[in-house]
Amino acid sequence: MKKKDLSHSKIYIGIDPGKSGALCVIEDDFIKAYPCPDNVQDMALMFAMAISVNETKTVVAYIEKVWARPTDGRSSIWKFAENYGVWLGIAGAYEVDLKTVAPQRWIKYFETPKMEKANRKRYLRDKARSMYPDLKKVSLKTADAILIATYAKETDNNS
Repeated sequence: MKKKDLSHSKIYIGIDPGKSGALCVIEDDFIKAYPCPDNVQDMALMFAMAISVNETKTVVAYIEKVWARPTDGRSSIWKFAENYGVWLGIAGAYEVDLKTVAPQRWIKYFETPKMEKANRKRYLRDKARSMYPDLKKVSLKTADAILIATYAKETDNNS
């Protein structure tokens, strides 16, 4: 059996920046999803743990590209934008290139049929559960981050 060269192992991160969003990390056969913490310090700590601050590993990180919609309430979009900016700042502090992916792109990648938002969220949660049956607590909060990290891993051209 050929020994795996861990020096070229990659860490894939997916971030759903919403207030009820999450961060997911995939490394080799390891996967873990964490609901977004309530404060910046815990967000930074979570990101640091996710990348393992290990210079021998390449980090491929994606965050869902967000923007305001006319139907969004002012306070909810403010929190959404605030979390988005915090994640960008944290990634920058760790010199991680945080790529953006439009929700339409990663959702289409998983062949999601057109449906109203609540049904789509449940569909994506069930998709993540079926892809990772051993992963505990795949929820509406964590499913998008799990699928964004999976999208990052499966579309990475330098695997």
